[in-house]
Amino acid sequence: MNIRRILTTTVAAAVTAPAALLSVSPAFAAETKPAAQTQKPTYEELKKAAADAAKAYDAAAKAYADQRALVEKVMSDDAPEAKAFHDAWAAAEKAKAAKAAADQAVTDAKAKLAALPETADADEKAAAQKAVTDAEAAAKAAAEAQTAAAAKRKSTGNTLADLRIDTLRKYDALTKAKAAAQKAKETADAALKAAGECVWQPKISSELKGLPAQVVAGTTVDFSFRVSNATGHTLDVSPLFFVHTAQGKAQWLDGTVWKELPDEPSIVAPAKGVAAGSTIEVKVRLTVDAKAKAGKGDALIAGNASDAYNPCILGPMKGYKFAVLTAGSKPDGDAAKPQPTEDKDRPKPTGKPTAGGSAPTAQGGAAATPLNTATTTGALASTGSSSAMPRLALAGGVAVALGAGAVIATRRRKATDRT
Repeated sequence: MNIRRILTTTVAAAVTAPAALLSVSPAFAAETKPAAQTQKPTYEELKKAAADAAKAYDAAAKAYADQRALVEKVMSDDAPEAKAFHDAWAAAEKAKAAKAAADQAVTDAKAKLAALPETADADEKAAAQKAVTDAEAAAKAAAEAQTAAAAKRKSTGNTLADLRIDTLRKYDALTKAKAAAQKAKETADAALKAAGECVWQPKISSELKGLPAQVVAGTTVDFSFRVSNATGHTLDVSPLFFVHTAQGKAQWLDGTVWKELPDEPSIVAPAKGVAAGSTIEVKVRLTVDAKAKAGKGDALIAGNASDAYNPCILGPMKGYKFAVLTAGSKPDGDAAKPQPTEDKDRPKPTGKPTAGGSAPTAQGGAAATPLNTATTTGALASTGSSSAMPRLALAGGVAVALGAGAVIATRRRKATDRT
């Protein structure tokens, strides 16, 4: 008889029979939340949900792996319970053989007793009878031993089968739990990824104010950039700005101190809590070297933003071009005009602010609040002087040869790092 085959068949039947009990009932699976609980989650809530789902999956995967190792252990012939069963099986077979031998001894003793001749004396008859009695006693003892061995074989077999069935049932449940946790993790990751995609928002407008169409070598021009929130709700605004000419330097006003801009596009003056209808403004100045040759300059401004639900909100970009005139030239006084800027296919910003400083503030107020505190629409925030305000970054000095593609790529890098 094949012991392994018997146990395998028993375990398989026991595991598959209650499979329905290990599944989630459709009635519970289809349960829906009340309408009051279906509010759109914030981005931070989605991040937490994804992190929690990842932890849950890790725990489920570990439990699954541990149970799988236990399955391999208890299904092995080296398991203590398996050894006990095999020993009991062998003992039962030995007891069975001993019982058969004892029964045969009784039969043989009785045959010898019956075969005694009539001439046998009393001692011979007594000896033959004693042999029968002894054989019957031995057969009885062998029968009792066989019964005990069979009971032990059954007991150890049941113990082994129960252990293996319980282990495999738990393994089956943990396999399903791991699959469910993986699905939940994938769902949470997908939701977080979808929420992190950039949203195009034309109501975040930006412009340069006061940048002339012509800048004379050896002079300094003062201008500013503005980003306005006309979306109807509060945003955290992170403008992207740069200005460049071959022989010049750009600076931004940090409180009362002018600071140079780096030679790359940068997130400038990130401001939290910019109310609907508010505008932030940052002052900039551009100085062109007196020995500069006639040429061209470029500038760009765009409004990046975020809120509780969208970490990447992109407003339209505006590009500006201006001419650099040789020293002593007389500019015509016109302002630089925004140029058509390919914006629809720009990549997602990934960079961080590169210039330190203070965020724009209202006069005497907190960061990104309206200049006129009596109204919440159409207000203008100006550069403040508080050294305790958040640091800002301003861009400048990007070579014209880099082209618009490099500027667009930089913008996407900058917004991503903020998320």
